[in-house]
Amino acid sequence: MRLVVCLLAAVVGLRKMHGMACPLYKLKGRVLSGALESHKMDKMQPDASKISIDDNLAKIKLFLREVILEPRRKMHKWSIITNQTPNLKIGYPGQHLASLILGMKGTGTGARGDDIVDGTEVKSCSRIDQLDKCKKCNGNVLRSQKNCPTCGSSEIKRNDDSKWLIAIRSESELEMYLRRIPRMLLIISDYPGFDYNDFSSMRIRAYEIWNQSSRAAGFRNILTHYFNNIFLEHIKKNPKATPAPYNFWPDSFAFYMCNPIKIFESIITDIDGDDPGISITHYIEPNRDRSSLASESMPSSLLVEEEKECLRAKGVDFCVDGTIDETMRVFLPIRLGKAVSHMRKYQRKTGRSTSPKRK
Repeated sequence: MRLVVCLLAAVVGLRKMHGMACPLYKLKGRVLSGALESHKMDKMQPDASKISIDDNLAKIKLFLREVILEPRRKMHKWSIITNQTPNLKIGYPGQHLASLILGMKGTGTGARGDDIVDGTEVKSCSRIDQLDKCKKCNGNVLRSQKNCPTCGSSEIKRNDDSKWLIAIRSESELEMYLRRIPRMLLIISDYPGFDYNDFSSMRIRAYEIWNQSSRAAGFRNILTHYFNNIFLEHIKKNPKATPAPYNFWPDSFAFYMCNPIKIFESIITDIDGDDPGISITHYIEPNRDRSSLASESMPSSLLVEEEKECLRAKGVDFCVDGTIDETMRVFLPIRLGKAVSHMRKYQRKTGRSTSPKRK
């Protein structure tokens, strides 16, 4: 309750200021009023009648071992022989994991219906075993390879850029995200030691965004802007081309501006060994009301200088611990994305960028 009161007070104060250095963005088409929307939109209580899976932590650990870790270890064994990627896509396993985290079953429809019985939409992305690139010859390098198999160079660009994709191709699909889907569950798997080239441990995190909550005004504004100002504009310019979906980047400025609430985190050590260690470091029970839970704090390093000045002008001291919490973020404008390029038709690539194109 304290968080909500502070949030509302901050927004009211912001809107009463004149000539402020931090203008609120106006969107082409629908404009959402953010934290001042109806209080009914602040319901963030999972439907207890839909919760049917119990003993969640034990089931999650067993699932991670049997479905994520053991198949991956076997794929790595064959990858050494075949030089094929060991990357196992996270899409459907992510939906299974979502059910275990939320304690709710799916609807058995795959990608063509509700992911979870309460209407929750699940998005998953994995940065584990991404394909890397050689800086010398631009050849493909597997994550397990220390040297480029093409030229032998040890100068490798390790990739860490998987993201959630949100496709909105019609007004009805936009309305579905804005009005019908109650919450998003965003799952990401990555390496906590990636910056140090430590690929021995894996981290899995899950975040919730409650689509109709006033705290998710940033999320709704971002999707509205994408559809009205990017998707439709591309269709006008080239009706035959399909615009790329919205790229929702984990740990980005836009991500934090949507006030995501972390409900799950697991750290898995020795992932290439015979007996990886699985530790669940954070878990919010499925039936707990989310409205009083704090969202993730944004690192101040993500701010540009203009945004820092914006906060200083409002008397916000973000230098105490270097993070921007939800009550501070109400003073920040949302960065609206630039136009996205059209998706190109699939073209087979060879290991070397210098190889001639197939005719």
